[in-house]
Amino acid sequence: MDISLINPYIRVAIPSVLGANSEIKTRVIYDYELIFIEQGEFTFVYDGKANDCKTGDVILIEPGVPHSFHMSNEPLRQPHIHFDITYRENSEQIPISFKDKSAMTKTEVTWIHENYFSASSRSPLLNVSDKSTFQKLFYQIITLTGNGEKLLAKGYLTQLLAFLIKENFPTFFQEKKSLSVAKQMKDFIDSKQGLTMKLDDFENMFFYDKFYLEKMFRTEYGVGLIKYRNEQRLNYAKKLLKTSSVSFVTEELGFQSIYAFSRAYKNRFGYPPSEEKHL
Repeated sequence: MDISLINPYIRVAIPSVLGANSEIKTRVIYDYELIFIEQGEFTFVYDGKANDCKTGDVILIEPGVPHSFHMSNEPLRQPHIHFDITYRENSEQIPISFKDKSAMTKTEVTWIHENYFSASSRSPLLNVSDKSTFQKLFYQIITLTGNGEKLLAKGYLTQLLAFLIKENFPTFFQEKKSLSVAKQMKDFIDSKQGLTMKLDDFENMFFYDKFYLEKMFRTEYGVGLIKYRNEQRLNYAKKLLKTSSVSFVTEELGFQSIYAFSRAYKNRFGYPPSEEKHL
């Protein structure tokens, strides 16, 4: 993963207690969930494999992986954090899932975040040699989000992710080197950071001739770089228009004028942007 794309969003960060002999049936979550077992023990079935978890364990649940909880005859204290590693335009609207994938709607299935750890085969139980540092960062996040200090909490989560990835996923950041330049450009556009970039901007960013970058992207994805950027920019404009004015979207996404934006929008969707709110 490109480290520059890491932009965590904290969905939920709370203390939690699950009752004795209770269970959470098989579900798939849309995001990541980090759990610290503060007190108690339980059986955690993760991707079909049972794991015996106890006080002091740290668990990372990844998006799209089926799992279930089966508590023992004592309550389980399990403060936890639900988060996205990269922010999405709909991150704030996505809820916590308690459904199995088979029970989800087509829309809900699209909410399942890309799993950036999928290449690493491992147990959901993380190795944490320095529990003191882990707990300090973890509980800062739990406390700060409760007080509404989201920016500080986001900073602590970034530190916590770096801390856990270093010990558990040593190739996580190295995998970036194996990504093609075309994939890196696509990721940058998909993250919404490259929607206003021109070929010259991509050339300056990736240190290749701009025409070579265009050819490279077309070879890998079957569409030109700038055409893909234009499509994604207009798709994003369509979402923004639900709550924003045409003039705001024109300026926000770097169109030369409202006329240029309207023409491009009508060519793409068959109607002018001014009608979007009424559809």
